[in-house]
Amino acid sequence: MAEFCSKCSPFEDAFDYDLMKIAINLRRGYSQSFLCEGCNIRGIYKDENGNLFLGRDVDGKIVEEPVNLDELS
Repeated sequence: MAEFCSKCSPFEDAFDYDLMKIAINLRRGYSQSFLCEGCNIRGIYKDENGNLFLGRDVDGKIVEEPVNLDELS
């Protein structure tokens, strides 16, 4: 069965990865890896300054996209 994040889940309030919850609980300088099969997000990283990045698979390479908490809900 496919796994989806809260950003792209086709099921109303059902998803496997709650991006907001992961981002809030993530300590600075750490990341959490996962695989969303809906939008190819591979993980979330929080840098030492508290900035958030989504790691997304683009043509076989992981690209970090800056994101803020408002975009994760």
